[in-house]
Amino acid sequence: MRRSLNNGLGLLVLTLSLGGVAAAESPPPALACLSQWYPVEPVKVDGAWHAKLGATTYPWDDGKPKTFEQKLESPDLEDTFSLPYKPGPIQPVTRENEDPGRIRFDPLFHAAYGNAESKVDVVDIDFLGQKLKVNRKAAPAFERVAKRLAAAVKQEPSLRPYLQNLGGTFVWRKIANTNRQSAHSYGVSIDVNVKRSHYWEWAKPKEPVRWANQIPQVIVDAFEAEGFIWGGRWYHYDTMHFEYRPELLDPACAPSPRGP
Repeated sequence: MRRSLNNGLGLLVLTLSLGGVAAAESPPPALACLSQWYPVEPVKVDGAWHAKLGATTYPWDDGKPKTFEQKLESPDLEDTFSLPYKPGPIQPVTRENEDPGRIRFDPLFHAAYGNAESKVDVVDIDFLGQKLKVNRKAAPAFERVAKRLAAAVKQEPSLRPYLQNLGGTFVWRKIANTNRQSAHSYGVSIDVNVKRSHYWEWAKPKEPVRWANQIPQVIVDAFEAEGFIWGGRWYHYDTMHFEYRPELLDPACAPSPRGP
């Protein structure tokens, strides 16, 4: 406890820090952490935690049991953390529907980046000699990745082909074969060279899903170090795809374990 506090305030802070009222009123760790990355205000409504996004409030947990497909189509914010994202050495993904990051809560993206094409604030950046349009808020992260990759290519020129003829960044569109908005719509995603990538929808036969990849570890590491998740960590793999989702790589955002 700080010595500079007066006795009354010091007693209050000590009481709260011991886990009394403060512990009871603290939001779930993942919700509290989310507010560090997005314009989210954790609030209590009728005794349950909600996320205030602008003028609208959404339940953190809607209390509905859901299949994986239902989480994709109608998630609450808690659902977006239901599959932990695990960086590290690249490994085949064989567990069905192990797709951390594919569950997106659109109102969160709308509040952070814009809810219509005309409202997404994009800027031009130089990415390894290629001009890209990305969201202004994510531009510094893209630029840091570019710096890491430039250094990697200098040491290992064989990486360059993966980073040429990029598949794109900002495009307001739906995800292929769905009615869900693509993360590319918000200018926070990038596709590396499509010709050196694998996508489960393009596989022949498409079922059963068989994971495939040739994107090198060093490229994945560069993106993940700056808060980007990789579609190669998904059972429904999309190895060209990197997406700025810093909350999924922040250990402080790990959800609390459920009780019995």
